[in-house]
Amino acid sequence: MALALLLSAAAWGAERALQRRGHARNRTRWLWLAAIAASVIAPLAWLPGVLAAMPAEQAQLKLGWFMLSSGMLLLLLLRSVWLLSHQRRWQKASLLGAPVFLSGGIGPCVAGLLRPRIVMPVWLSLIPPRQQALLLAHAQCRLAARDPLLLAVAYALIILMPWNLPLWWQLHRLRFAIEVDCDARMLARGHAQRDYAFVLRRHGQYYSGLTGASPIVLSDPLALRRRRRIMARFTREQAANLL
Repeated sequence: MALALLLSAAAWGAERALQRRGHARNRTRWLWLAAIAASVIAPLAWLPGVLAAMPAEQAQLKLGWFMLSSGMLLLLLLRSVWLLSHQRRWQKASLLGAPVFLSGGIGPCVAGLLRPRIVMPVWLSLIPPRQQALLLAHAQCRLAARDPLLLAVAYALIILMPWNLPLWWQLHRLRFAIEVDCDARMLARGHAQRDYAFVLRRHGQYYSGLTGASPIVLSDPLALRRRRRIMARFTREQAANLL
């Protein structure tokens, strides 16, 4: 945990430095994934010796660790099975010329690990075409960046040490970095910040959390406000570069 705290502080400082220099796009996600990996893998070199030397009366700690990891793995597997069972009900469709799957209660998101696909809710036909296009463009960004696979790797690492609280904070930062990266991609493609921010605020809350699915937005209001500030700064930087 001490090592994870140190790596969290280092990754936080590096993220802030990249943002100040305007080089944060598509880099902070790898920064936080590296922090998670190092926080888990580095202690494995000496951890077996520590466990072997642990007094017999503290064996319940080993059992507790095993139960926590097994429980988290079981939960993720059950949620993945639940996702697979729902895939049978999805309908293949075309949205603005792009292939998507329509779902009754899941989406908008990118779901699946080996064959990720864009999943859109059936109520999408009730919103204006401009908002449909923004939702689709964002999902395409997530698909191109392989976000579900990236998050799956992070979860797989955390399963090894689910009791390590700094790891969960690193995962939170990774998810936020993924969202910010997608925001930057959307703005770089010429989408208006005002329209895009409206779609995030209006339609992000419909997502149903799934393992192996990458939502269009984290529904935390504070995170949304921070993302809007970052988007505003990115837009100003784009305008300054044009001048």
